[in-house]
Amino acid sequence: MQCHHEELKEEEEVALPGDAELPDGIKARALSSSPRELSSLSGSQKRMSKPMRMCPAAVARARSDGGAFWLLIFPVVLLLGIPLFAGFRPAMNGEDLRGLFEAGQYQKVQADSESALASTPRDATLQYWLARSAYELGRFDVAVRAAEEAARLDPGNSDFQMWLGRAYGRKAEVESSFFLALKTHRAFESAVRLDPANIPARRNLSEYYDDAPWFLGGGKDKAQRQVNAICALDPLEGMLALADHYRNTGQPEEAGKEYELLLQKHPVKLHFYLEALDFYTYHEDGLNLARALSQALEIAPRDPRLLFYRAMSRVVGGLQLDQAEKELTQFLAEYPGNSEWITQAEGREWLGVVYERLGNWPAAVEQYRQALDLEPFSKRFRKSLERAEKELRR
Repeated sequence: MQCHHEELKEEEEVALPGDAELPDGIKARALSSSPRELSSLSGSQKRMSKPMRMCPAAVARARSDGGAFWLLIFPVVLLLGIPLFAGFRPAMNGEDLRGLFEAGQYQKVQADSESALASTPRDATLQYWLARSAYELGRFDVAVRAAEEAARLDPGNSDFQMWLGRAYGRKAEVESSFFLALKTHRAFESAVRLDPANIPARRNLSEYYDDAPWFLGGGKDKAQRQVNAICALDPLEGMLALADHYRNTGQPEEAGKEYELLLQKHPVKLHFYLEALDFYTYHEDGLNLARALSQALEIAPRDPRLLFYRAMSRVVGGLQLDQAEKELTQFLAEYPGNSEWITQAEGREWLGVVYERLGNWPAAVEQYRQALDLEPFSKRFRKSLERAEKELRR
């Protein structure tokens, strides 16, 4: 099936009881920040041997006008050498937090966001980065609250709404909540309505339609319409979305054909290859995994995520497991993990698989335990740990 171009009709929103309080909008690439106010001055106060005097009228004007007061005393401050700005550190802004986030310093992003929000609580960008960092750390209650606040403060931002939907969706999975699933639906639809060219938001909405039952707003025809819209925006992205749609609807053969057609076009961005590599790994297709990996290495030979897939090619082939162990260990050291691609927990899980196949059960147990510590809600990690512990007790 090829991408179908058709006039799109946006889906009707699902009306929720009490939804009047839900945030409406969102998009997070425009960064803003508010300057932090000085709450106090620090430094030692020195007395002058001869006090400087002002006339009574000047004193009265200074007392009634804060700005005039500072104009009057500023020369005194300079004369005395009072460290007016001692200890002052500017609040983190969006660009600072983005840099820390991209470096994988999620704990610091959360701490710095919370610190900056103490003085500028109405900064939507700070709320957004708090939501993003909390999401990566598995603190989904914090992520939801911060994403809701970001959406409330900047209701026209599509990306903010998209990440609100993701936070709702992850919390819905953990709590098995239909109500949160409906909120997820609403947020993704709002993200697309706010910016119809937001391809990641359309991908999220398509995946929701594929996965959700009809009474939660799901539907394969709705998902296909989102795929068609992506095709109209960007044909290569449309092929990727179509392949993913086939994966989500239990059509691996069709998905495989679409990935093959896509890779024949030699896209220049790495994410096309990463999605194909994930598919081939899941289906243990060693031949196509090796082909896609070879192409990806031409695009980004130093990207640490390709270390992960190098190891996967060895695991799938059942060869050179010692080398796979080294590559996964290096991957874990170099890549902080990210929910959009490969998490540290997933890297630990696969290292556990390698140790299992090498017969090193104590090491496998340790890796599965670390994976579960990182993502305690994962049933898959828990089952892997229980299986390895059972083998260890034999």
